Amino acid sequence: MSELEQADKEFCSKILKYRRIVDNLVILCEGVRGYLNIHSPQQIGELEYLPDANFWRQTIPDSSWKNKRPIFIPCGSRSDIIRIYPKLIDLHNNNPDNSYLSPEKLFILIDLDIQCQNIGDICSHYQTTEELYHAIYQNNPIDTNIIDQSKIIITGWIHKEAYFLEPDLQDYLQQELSYTKITYKNNPLSLEEIYQDMIQDINNDTDINQNLDNVLKRIEKFLSISIPDKNSLINKCQKLNHNSQVTPEENRKLIEVILKIVKAKPYWEDKIIIEDDYLSKDKAEDNVLLAIARFYANSCNLSHQSNSTVYHIPQWVNFLYEKHQELNR
Repeated sequence: MSELEQADKEFCSKILKYRRIVDNLVILCEGVRGYLNIHSPQQIGELEYLPDANFWRQTIPDSSWKNKRPIFIPCGSRSDIIRIYPKLIDLHNNNPDNSYLSPEKLFILIDLDIQCQNIGDICSHYQTTEELYHAIYQNNPIDTNIIDQSKIIITGWIHKEAYFLEPDLQDYLQQELSYTKITYKNNPLSLEEIYQDMIQDINNDTDINQNLDNVLKRIEKFLSISIPDKNSLINKCQKLNHNSQVTPEENRKLIEVILKIVKAKPYWEDKIIIEDDYLSKDKAEDNVLLAIARFYANSCNLSHQSNSTVYHIPQWVNFLYEKHQELNR
């Protein structure tokens, strides 16, 4: 057994012995795994408060879930999750009497990314992350039956940080965080300016160039039009906010095109500056992330209204709630 295989086994064993997963949904998500700092099953719970897991945890509304919200456990990269998921189930099946896991309540949450990854070993219906993405997001609302079938939630935008650039957050953050200053290029945050800069990044993005066929197919299906090459893609995106004939609905679709293919993480981590009159830098940044998570959590309560389908996160959170209810009847 290799060192990595041994580390995976020990990590999975501690998850299975973590008492708080009893009767709860468990979501394996991306983020620093930190298994080297885990010496007991109880310390698995500390991983829930690491940035990635904590953000997803905060998108779950308190009012409906109470103390039975899903347990989010960061497991490393997308590849790590895809590798760990079947090992966790195998370890449970080999000794179910010493496991608190309910395999039917186990899901994974992974980023779409630009690169296509094979998932055939953990999903019998779809061979790649790209196939799964198209199946879930081919219509609006998203097809949560596919999530139920595959046990995989995949982001509809390139990765988690893209959801921090949701256009409706522009006004929301200004209203929610009156003492927090969020700037981009030394000016008050303008998401529209970020979108324009992201369009400029398309041309020199190595990942887009190396995976161009997948990128073009992704956008062709989303817009239901032919996009034969990268120049056509850029020209289409440049209509954003530069064409008076573009409707608000079309404008939003163009923003979504950008957020599906251009990496948002470098913008959020390196170019957006967050400061607060009363909080340290780290606390101020955490406060903004929690405000964004609340935005999505509050949107979950719109589950029976048509405008709730604008956002991906509340759709899969509402699905998880229904699944939780179903499995605990």
